[in-house]
Amino acid sequence: MTFSVAEVSQALGVPVIGVDVVETFTASSADVARLRLRFADRPDLSVIGKHATGAGAVGARREVRFFEQLAPRWDHPAPQLVGVSDAGEGGRILLLSEDLNAAGYRLPGVTVSEAQLRGTIEALVDLHARFWNDVPFDVLDSAHPEPSATSVAQAWPPEVITQHAAAVRAEATSFFASTSELDTAERSRLDEVLDPWVRQFHARVADGRAITLIHGDFHFLGNVFFAPNDVRPKVIDWSEAKPGLGPHDLAYCLTVVPADDRLARDRVLLRRYWEGLRGAGVDDYSWELCEWDFRFSVFCNLFQSVFQRSVKWYRKSLAAIDALDARAALAEPPPLH
Repeated sequence: MTFSVAEVSQALGVPVIGVDVVETFTASSADVARLRLRFADRPDLSVIGKHATGAGAVGARREVRFFEQLAPRWDHPAPQLVGVSDAGEGGRILLLSEDLNAAGYRLPGVTVSEAQLRGTIEALVDLHARFWNDVPFDVLDSAHPEPSATSVAQAWPPEVITQHAAAVRAEATSFFASTSELDTAERSRLDEVLDPWVRQFHARVADGRAITLIHGDFHFLGNVFFAPNDVRPKVIDWSEAKPGLGPHDLAYCLTVVPADDRLARDRVLLRRYWEGLRGAGVDDYSWELCEWDFRFSVFCNLFQSVFQRSVKWYRKSLAAIDALDARAALAEPPPLH
């Protein structure tokens, strides 16, 4: 993994005399590392560097547009964008962003406090209310108006829903062939939910109502950070920002947080989220639809585990579907009226 002095200098707009890779991070579509930048006339600076090419560059450029065109529109929780060097279509792109670790922020993992959960909900309410029924489609992917299917489904355009399901099926064929840990009953549950999921998702978004901008990969194990004295999080990796159902971000982040009674805990937090939206001026979103969206979003966790080829998270997702009675969202039409 290389981050050259010349490219980093270009991204910053000021010359550096050395770039040290301090730590590397696992990422599916980019090379990501903590860098120490050395200058001739100022103290060293710690930043996070992200190199991307090919398909990964599409997401990286979407993240740049997020920082430059969307983040200024509300009191966002994202780190500061420090610099960008972009070789253009077909070339690689380098993003340099604020190092949250150097600023005292840490990943909570599964030990998220109740206060931090409340702060998380506040941050999600701020994001979702700001872009409620006002998703900036052109900014998200102006070069590719038909977004490709990714490991997190999006609500718009509707064609992507079917594309996403097809991608899940194709990946599941390879995933199931590569493992003997899942029994026949576990494997069959994916087939049982995919077709109803597609039908219900199309019905849910048919009128284009109650759709917002979601982060798309909002989780406590890698992308959501807290400082010791701040219950509101900082959130990295906005390359998957997309049109979606707001409760998806909440359902996704709660997946890793243990609870004795998952359904009761999640309904309390979801109610806080819904009341936050109403307090922020979202008055066309019923509690019944919010709860339906939350249950429905849990299926994306199952699909995500297939893309990750993770037996562990596949089973955890099946357990969550049962605990939250998510199948009810496949059996009942979305309560749009």
